Order: sequence, then structure tokens, then C-alpha cells
Amino acid sequence: MDREVEYNNELTKINHTNYVRNSRAIIVMWGLFHIVFTILNMVIFVQPQWIGDDGDSPVAGFFGLYRHCVEQETGGDIDCHGDFLSWDSILNKFFKVTSVMTAVSCLLCVIVNMFFLLFCLLNTATVLKVSGWFQLLSGILLLMTCVLFPAGWDHEEIKTVCGLQTDRYDIGVCSMRWGYFLAIVLVFDAFILSILAFVLAAKQANLLPSTYKSEDKSIEYVVYPEPQQARQRLQLNDSYYLSSEFSLSKNSSS
Repeated sequence: MDREVEYNNELTKINHTNYVRNSRAIIVMWGLFHIVFTILNMVIFVQPQWIGDDGDSPVAGFFGLYRHCVEQETGGDIDCHGDFLSWDSILNKFFKVTSVMTAVSCLLCVIVNMFFLLFCLLNTATVLKVSGWFQLLSGILLLMTCVLFPAGWDHEEIKTVCGLQTDRYDIGVCSMRWGYFLAIVLVFDAFILSILAFVLAAKQANLLPSTYKSEDKSIEYVVYPEPQQARQRLQLNDSYYLSSEFSLSKNSSS
């Protein structure tokens, strides 16, 4: 009976070792996806490719959160204006607000990247929970940016490119470009990464049953056996059971 219990304990520990290994692999993938999310977030912040001219536009031009580029004359060069550090160069208040929200979203993403260093110092579940809240806030800011950005389309500079019928939430003869579509995708990406962070944090709570913890309440620790040693012990147990069954069958036949 004792050997059977030991056999089950060794099997449970091997399964737990595999579970911990898979959990850590998922955390690494989550971190890599967040790094990609941070880079793309910065791209949509600096690129003026949110909306732009179409085939029916009077002149060529395209607009971003704080930077815009408009063709000065038909067939001429495109002149770009707008600087995030120069508040007056941004077209209107809606573009200013969305620029600030996207900048804060980028800053939160960078802070989460810095949190990766804390995995070596703090509890993994704590780091994942804090990172999840930061990712959720970053996604909310991007969502508000996507909603408020069309409210600034009634500016005269935009009407020059998109037509006089352009108004708030009416893009006129222009069209949305890849920067806007990417921002919408990143909103869902931020929410998915946040939910995954919370799920991974919850999974870290009970990595090992209480029966494998030290009986000493002041110091609780877990000893993980080497997988190769555990497998060897399992093979020895299997050999023991087979030899026992063979001896019993031999005695019964005699």
C-alpha cells in the first residue's frame, strides 16, 4: 500500500512539473506579444496615416493624431505639419486629446515591459495582476482615441482634402487608412492580453497541492524532484509489481 501511494505521489509530481513548465512558456509568450503590442502602439502614435485622400479628393493629403500632410498644389510636393511637443501645431482639441491618450497608452506599455524585470524579485502572480491592470487601462485609452478621433474631422484643413461635406464623424470623400484600422485591432489586443494576464495570475495561486508543502508553518517550501530520477523510480516500482504478480501466480499454480 505504501508503495502504491509513493507511485501516485511520483506521478503527481511529474505532472505538476510539466504543468509549471507549460505555465512559464505561456507567460513568456504573453510577454513577447506585449512587446509587439508596445511597438505597434508607438507606430500608430507617430504615423499620420489614420485618414487620407481617396480618388475623388480635391488634393492629396493624410492625417494622423497630431501630424498632417497636405499637397500644396495639384501635382506638387506634400507639406507636413504638426509636432506633439508644439501644442499649437495640432489641428484641434480633439486631436490634442487623442494624442495625449495614445501617448499615455504607449507609456503604460513601456512600464509593463519594465515590469518583466520584477519577475525575478516579486511574486509572479502580483506582477501579472499589475501588468494586467496597466494593459486594461491602455486598451481603454486606445478605445477612447478611436471614438473621439472622428470628432475632429470638421477642421478646415481636413475639408480641403476630404471635401466641404466633411463633418464630425463624416469623413467625406476621404477614407480610413491602415493606422486607424491598426488602432482598432490593438484595442482588442490590449483586452485579450489583460484577460490572459489575470488568468495566468489566478493559475499561480495553487501550483502544488497542500500535501506536498512542508509541515512547518513558518517555512513553506516545495521540493521538485528531477524528472529523470522520478521516471527511474517509477520504472523500479513497475518492475516490483510485475515480479510480485509473477511470484503470486507461480505459487498459486504450484
